[in-house]
Amino acid sequence: MLSTLTFFISESFISLRRNGLMTMVAVGTITVSLCIFGFFLLSIINMSNIVSNLGTKVDLVAYASQPLTDTEAENVRLQISRIDGVKEAKWISKDKAWKDFKEEFSDRLKLEEIVDSNPLPDTFFVKMLNPELSAKVSKEIARISLIEEVGFNPNLVDKIETLVEAFRIGGLMLVFLLSLATLLIVVNTIRLTVLARETEIVIMRLVGATRSFIRWPFIIEGIILGMLGSGISIVIIKFTYEAIIVRLQNALPFVTLFTNHFWIGCVYFLVAIVGVLLGMLGGYISVNKQLKEEN
Repeated sequence: MLSTLTFFISESFISLRRNGLMTMVAVGTITVSLCIFGFFLLSIINMSNIVSNLGTKVDLVAYASQPLTDTEAENVRLQISRIDGVKEAKWISKDKAWKDFKEEFSDRLKLEEIVDSNPLPDTFFVKMLNPELSAKVSKEIARISLIEEVGFNPNLVDKIETLVEAFRIGGLMLVFLLSLATLLIVVNTIRLTVLARETEIVIMRLVGATRSFIRWPFIIEGIILGMLGSGISIVIIKFTYEAIIVRLQNALPFVTLFTNHFWIGCVYFLVAIVGVLLGMLGGYISVNKQLKEEN
């Protein structure tokens, strides 16, 4: 068994060396395909991450019905914080809100000519754990006695949820199509190697070699090609993605990009597995088609 496996592996390497140009073409094709595949996965993850973070930043704004003392404001803030789905509640007094407003717009508006007194109410900014709970939480906040109005835009939340779901479904469909296209490329590339050894395969069949004996060197050859292509593509993806992350974070500091090392490592692992599986499947399909044509 071990000697047979050693023979298959040695035959695969001999074939790879003998068909050096085709080997380079195959590895290059697999590398390009897997790079596209890997970058696409990372793009989908980043887009989903950005949209999800956007969803968590959908805040509710609650306005007090009257000026509040510090004790009253803290009591309302605690009541809001205890509601299920609320991540954080922050109180902004009407005096501070008016001060901030004047600092921001004093260079563009002459506020003293427009209003005589502070028109802003005490305000509570509420951060959500999940934007899907915004409607329920807003109703709970509205029941608090000192709250007059809750600012809530259900259409925005619905649009964000729809966008997240569209990215997930569309991403899965595109990944499937890209995997299929990569498999076809690998099959056709290894097929060139099979056609170049057509005479050798015919001779092996004439001397009584079984189909399994003929198939395995090509399958192992496909696995080796897949390993080489995936290894090169992982190196390219890793260094390119890290460079892109650094540049984008400097250019767009307000955009949250995906940097979780564990999940990025899972993407690299998936690229390696896909490369090996596609190479193995490509080798099998290519030689199997040749054997069928000879019958």
